[in-house]
Amino acid sequence: MRKKVALLGAAACISASLAGVGVPAAFAASSSKVTLTYWAGFTGGDEPTYVALVKEFNQTHPDIQVDMTIEPWDTIAQKLPTAMATGAGPDIATPDYNVGTIREYIKEGLIAPIDSLLGSGPDQVPASVIPPAVKAAFTINGHLYAAPANWATLELYYNKTLFAKAGIAGPPTTMTQLQQDAVKLTIKSGSRVTQYGMAIADHSTIAMWPIFIWANGGNILNATGCSDLDSPKTVQAVSTWANLIVKDQITQVGLAGQDADNLFSAQKAAMEINGPWAIGEYVPAKVNFGLAPVPVGAIGKLVTTASTVPMVVNAKSKNLAAALTFFAWWMSKPAQAGLAEGVGYPPSRTDMANYPGLTKNPYVAGFAAESPDAQFYLPTLANFNYVDSSIFSPAIEQAERGGNVATVLKAASEQLNQAVGCK
Repeated sequence: MRKKVALLGAAACISASLAGVGVPAAFAASSSKVTLTYWAGFTGGDEPTYVALVKEFNQTHPDIQVDMTIEPWDTIAQKLPTAMATGAGPDIATPDYNVGTIREYIKEGLIAPIDSLLGSGPDQVPASVIPPAVKAAFTINGHLYAAPANWATLELYYNKTLFAKAGIAGPPTTMTQLQQDAVKLTIKSGSRVTQYGMAIADHSTIAMWPIFIWANGGNILNATGCSDLDSPKTVQAVSTWANLIVKDQITQVGLAGQDADNLFSAQKAAMEINGPWAIGEYVPAKVNFGLAPVPVGAIGKLVTTASTVPMVVNAKSKNLAAALTFFAWWMSKPAQAGLAEGVGYPPSRTDMANYPGLTKNPYVAGFAAESPDAQFYLPTLANFNYVDSSIFSPAIEQAERGGNVATVLKAASEQLNQAVGCK
């Protein structure tokens, strides 16, 4: 029921934003209808807004209809490559929530370049308005292979009610304060934790742990493309947070992204670092939350994770022109405003600072302000999924469960160098 109500609200909001957006001239005279099949992974609180946007596109484009199927990211990761290779896949898809995954699809010849999306025509997007980090991540060997389904940064969500009960006046501004607050907000009944100071996911989600590493001056890969996992600053950062988890039990161990969201939504965790998609989950759950910049660490400046979900076109699709019309519409100012109003995402283009309506969602400005300090997690790795799920995430979980951090990260570093071909 909550999802249905959210959808109706998002649809009304988006319809108002997109009033007057008509059918592209290239398809106005066509008498045949093109149906674009679309596999997407937007199963979170932002799902109603995506559904409403696609509905709006279909209403304003009678000759192009998008048939969107939403499934969990891991399901898409398992099904999509084979489906595309055999010709049974969708016309368009979001293969993964990480930018580097598209390199695997390019290597296998599964997705089509979409260079003609860029330009000054009615069904194109000016190259100059795409965030540079997004364009760089999606441009491989001189060709553009994806359009951004969204653009987001991560902020610190904190439960105002739980903070007040703990006597904490406001959100932390430094990593040291964040650590102290996480301990103070962790409540136990005997040996059982009844409230976690934070919900920290370690797998199947947008990267949260790298923020702790980056804030301390460490990294996953260094400037030469080799592992930085066993560097002193990385080991120090992981050791600090692992000790808080093992000793003080500030978070439940082994959380997937949705698990962490569920804890915060149920008010069983006082803080979580997350993106704007979570707003659609926490507002209906009536969590009295606030948003704040990610606290500053040892490097003395803010750093957070950037997120953009790639939308790609199946190389075997016969509907490339229609797909690019949809992508251009999705990147249009009215559609981006609808996404911002419905969920709180910053626009996926850089020329909308004064666009009417963006102030309707009170959360947009905060996420947008993080953009200059946001960076992607492993954006250039074709084997991202393997590195993330088989090397980095397991190493973090071992540390969370009390493993010797230096030993764990040294072994992970050797695995990572082997995986990226670095000796």
